[in-house]
Amino acid sequence: HTRYPLVTGVQTCALPIWFRRPFVRDRLICMSLRICHIDDSPMCLEGVKHALGSASHQVIGSFERIQEAISFLENHSCDIVISEVRVAGFDAIDSLEDLRKCNEGMKLVLFSYDENPTHIARATIADVWDFLLKKESVQRLIRSCESTQSSVRPEDSLVQRVKQFLARPPKPVDSLAIPFTKREYQILSHLSLGLSNRDISRSLNISIETAKEHVQNILRKLQLNDRTAAAIWAIRNGVPCFDVGPATQ
Repeated sequence: HTRYPLVTGVQTCALPIWFRRPFVRDRLICMSLRICHIDDSPMCLEGVKHALGSASHQVIGSFERIQEAISFLENHSCDIVISEVRVAGFDAIDSLEDLRKCNEGMKLVLFSYDENPTHIARATIADVWDFLLKKESVQRLIRSCESTQSSVRPEDSLVQRVKQFLARPPKPVDSLAIPFTKREYQILSHLSLGLSNRDISRSLNISIETAKEHVQNILRKLQLNDRTAAAIWAIRNGVPCFDVGPATQ
């Protein structure tokens, strides 16, 4: 069989047509990834292991408990951890820092059956690599994992979309008579996603005390007693909230 060197500087025209196709070229160049998977569904664990193995990646550990994965990762090198958001009653997002401490530079990919904007926003603020819905294709999961090697998230990444949503101050609704500042209006948009003061502070790069002060000012202006009521008010009054559906151009 003819062999074609995969080296920098090879002229594209010297390569066969099938190799010039982006998907084929990227798959050939992509190196095998070492992956850990956390999910309390044995069927899901086995299915993901088979799918990633068919793409020449190695699932070095499959776990039904987050703590089991942490103990394993303390002694094993890993490129990516894939985890369900809720595992055996525990919140994987709350365990992300413990997982990161095990392997510096390791990427985290979360997925879930639940299309919950709060989970996606919290995961994004915690800087996971990607967040997928379990209704998506196996190819989408493989593409997300392989994108870690180029350090460029897929264009349809929910994490990328949420990052853009949270970073862009929402346009105030003209019909609102309440005089919110631009920052308060931005935080009101965060509240509509069910985010805590800690989440808001990390998202906007402000202190927790400053975030708390802004939330209190919002509640005072709305004459409401808690942030849940403020979130409901925001949604009912047209304050922009992240839509999990397909991105619109």
